[in-house]
Amino acid sequence: PTLMLVPTAWLTPSKCLWPTTLAHSMVIALLSLSWLKNTMETGWSTLNPFMATDPLSTPLLVLTCWLLPLMILASQNHTATEPINRQRMYISLLTSLQIFLILAFGATEVIMFYVMFEATLIPTLIIITRWGNQTERLNAGIYFLFYTLAGSLPLLVALLLLQDHTGTLSLLTLPFSHPLHLSSNADKLWWAGCLLAFLVKMPLYGVHLWLPKAHVEAPVAGSMVL
Repeated sequence: PTLMLVPTAWLTPSKCLWPTTLAHSMVIALLSLSWLKNTMETGWSTLNPFMATDPLSTPLLVLTCWLLPLMILASQNHTATEPINRQRMYISLLTSLQIFLILAFGATEVIMFYVMFEATLIPTLIIITRWGNQTERLNAGIYFLFYTLAGSLPLLVALLLLQDHTGTLSLLTLPFSHPLHLSSNADKLWWAGCLLAFLVKMPLYGVHLWLPKAHVEAPVAGSMVL
């Protein structure tokens, strides 16, 4: 249903654009509540070859689905005076953010999680630089992209090493692979590389300078995503 929001945004008549996309996204948000019925189970649920839900990912998936109608509500007045094609592109970018986040939080492959989580940078960057209100929005976008990409590259290297060591990056089979003994200094750097991307996005003090800039320059929907 989320994928269908993109043609909805481009094919809907201009006078019905915002009510239609809001109604469509609200239906998706209501359907997402069905995932909550399995949150008390200890294992995976809603399994398919690439995606699944568990007690940790389910609340994040539901939050992602509810975020889109709230962003559409918050952005309607902000973009009402713009050309209709820019409004359609804006809604398409918000929809792509939801798609990437659903794929990230529901992924059973760690590499798929990494790729989709980093893919959210692209629509967020466009939203900040094209729809930001302040003069420093391009500078904020560069900070945002540089910090988050530079922080996530060690995670990619660590994941490729983990794939080489265990032979799998599936969250379903990884717990049953050979345990890792992180004893040498190189192993500790490997572990730190796994954590660094998340510490930048939290963000930890010292690597947080991108966040105030991005929040100040972003429109309301961009801040909600961040």
